[in-house]
Amino acid sequence: MANNLRESLTFGFEQTFTTPDWWTEPGFTATSDTPMKREKMLDLAVKLAEELGGRYFESKDIWDHMQYEVTDETDETRFYVTMDPGSIEVKTPPCLASEVQVMAIPLFIAAEKAELVPYRNWWYGVQAGTEGGCHVNMGGFTPETNPLKSEPELVVKYAAYIHNRPWLHYPFMGIDVGPEGNAMRMDEKKEFKQVQEKFHEYTQLLIKGTKPDAQQTYDFFKDTNLINEKASFPSLYKFKQDLFFIEDRGQESLRCARDFFLVTELRMQILEHLQTQDTPEELLEFPNLHQEELTSFSLWNKFQTWAQSFDLPIDEYKQFFARQFPSLQAGENIPQNFMIKDGRRPRVIKDIQKRGDVIVSKTIDTRYKRFEIFSENKGDIEFEIEAEGIEFTSPRYTIDGVKFHYIDIKYNQEKPNIKITLSSNNKEVESAIFNIHNMMWE
Repeated sequence: MANNLRESLTFGFEQTFTTPDWWTEPGFTATSDTPMKREKMLDLAVKLAEELGGRYFESKDIWDHMQYEVTDETDETRFYVTMDPGSIEVKTPPCLASEVQVMAIPLFIAAEKAELVPYRNWWYGVQAGTEGGCHVNMGGFTPETNPLKSEPELVVKYAAYIHNRPWLHYPFMGIDVGPEGNAMRMDEKKEFKQVQEKFHEYTQLLIKGTKPDAQQTYDFFKDTNLINEKASFPSLYKFKQDLFFIEDRGQESLRCARDFFLVTELRMQILEHLQTQDTPEELLEFPNLHQEELTSFSLWNKFQTWAQSFDLPIDEYKQFFARQFPSLQAGENIPQNFMIKDGRRPRVIKDIQKRGDVIVSKTIDTRYKRFEIFSENKGDIEFEIEAEGIEFTSPRYTIDGVKFHYIDIKYNQEKPNIKITLSSNNKEVESAIFNIHNMMWE
């Protein structure tokens, strides 16, 4: 008999914050322990304790770093304010789906009073992700009441379901896309064929009436990249004795308490749907995963189509897509008939630093960019795109009335301009220049 997930499945978050002017202390985003970080951690702990009517005290996290525990009026620890290489991280208490929004309200009130924000400000007007983790951990209050432990096939079905729908992955994660990222898909890692085979074998076991228990399920997949590489979305790295929870690493920092509800309800309805399915889906392959599949227009179009079969407030999810693919509208001569979005492509990583098996910092080659150039002009339009270092220009696509190209470029800092000309019926409509180096129109 299936569990009532709304009465048993818990959600815990690792939410991140930074300062509005985070760039003034480079160490704040590069290392875990800095004087400013300690100062702001204390300020947040004080303000959060005031909101909860409790107290705060210093302790140690699993890395032996200083942290603050914050209690409520019953003196039960509710939040942990910790340090992270990219930001300040707050671990929330596990709670039911119906409780997550209320749980998060005092956290955002306290953060605002401590002058912390859940994003990074950039000079060109974009509020982007903190690049710190905002993992969503799903499990139970106790091992005995954990629905994932008593219904472990649900975990496998969830992993397959998310994999087969990239529009549930990329729009909600940070910018660290692709191989060697912090939230890789199974097909962005090595030995994907092996994972496909193991999913098929697991499905055959269920069809034959064999149902592995939770530990057996973990052991069945432990040598595949679903588990043996922690940096994945979802990650089953912690689906083992005594934890048995899913760690969804592919979630960028949330902006308000309502966001907590939206990402929770999304997962809840997926899991409830999967309880009606007998077996996991076969893992699909996506030959254009990092091409047109990864454009904002394709992802949003597919998300809307998918979400229509669920009871979700679809329009509220559009903000997540806008954050991950922001329109770039800073500068002087901003065009009126077309626009650029900051696109996503697998990042070129020059160096990775680890602490054990956990990635703590990366050196990214920032010359590699992707931009989406688009127009809602209803005429028969054409773009001419000129820039040094263009590696690929896509065909022109039309989705929901929007016409767009994307370009991949390794830009030259000495010649960083993209000249874009929009024509209609062989007549020039508008021309403008975008500077990649300062991300502004000239």
